[in-house]
Amino acid sequence: MSDVCFIVNPKSGAKRGRERLVDRICRIWRDAGREPEVLLTARRGHGGELAKEAAASGMPLVVAVGGDGTINEVASGLVGTRTALGIVPAGSGNGFARNFGIPLEQETAIRSLLDPVTKPVDVGTVNGRHFFCGMGIGLDAAVAAGFDRFGVRGRLPYFVVGVREFLRYRPQPVEVRLDSEVLRGSPLLLYFANTPQYGSGAVIAPRAQPDDGALDVCWLSPVSALSALCNVRRLFDGTIDAWEAMTVKRARRATIYRAEAGYFHLDGDPYWGASVLEVDLLPGSLTLAVGMAKGARR
Repeated sequence: MSDVCFIVNPKSGAKRGRERLVDRICRIWRDAGREPEVLLTARRGHGGELAKEAAASGMPLVVAVGGDGTINEVASGLVGTRTALGIVPAGSGNGFARNFGIPLEQETAIRSLLDPVTKPVDVGTVNGRHFFCGMGIGLDAAVAAGFDRFGVRGRLPYFVVGVREFLRYRPQPVEVRLDSEVLRGSPLLLYFANTPQYGSGAVIAPRAQPDDGALDVCWLSPVSALSALCNVRRLFDGTIDAWEAMTVKRARRATIYRAEAGYFHLDGDPYWGASVLEVDLLPGSLTLAVGMAKGARR
């Protein structure tokens, strides 16, 4: 009987690459004398369903194989259970893997799960949906929605969509009630960070930690194209919180009031949401498998 279930998004990467990846998973596990269960997702949301079923059956380890959207689905199905989440990154940005120190090289990531160390991490929620890295409204949500419609993955298409949305996005007024204060205004973006990175090395919240019981609330005021161009380096050198346009608060809960319904994003995936968004944090509610236990054979 298998003690690990790999949930694979068959749309991640080229077909030949996916087949090789599944073959590699099976070879590594069988060489260790263990038989993995490998399941393919068939539609959006299917990863969460498969993960819930695996946890309910008592599976100790479920591994998400795909990009951040797949990982979000699978992880959502494991919140509050005793089943640990493993990750084999197979996306474009791989923000989840980067944030949690998961090896980006796939064979290394697979081998690290043969005898992993586990740790509890915090999980955010927005109107009942889970997020693990962060959620946002404003420009980054518009970019996420535009990228989802664009249909072509990769850093260059994301850059093209990002520039296009920056030039045409108009900030909307919001009121944000945090634990102990209220923020009002029209931010270019409002991001609730559980971890530091967006993905692809872009650091939006340098001091965010996924196990400290709080979210870093990043409020970026509207800026000119020239100011954005001059300061975009801050996303990659860890100094964006020193930019005068950026304000960072900390909170465990928040209520966001918008003038009307609109997009928000969870871990980079866009969703259409109500004008009122309830943000909460569930401390230590997901068990994450990271690295190899000391003395384990690779």
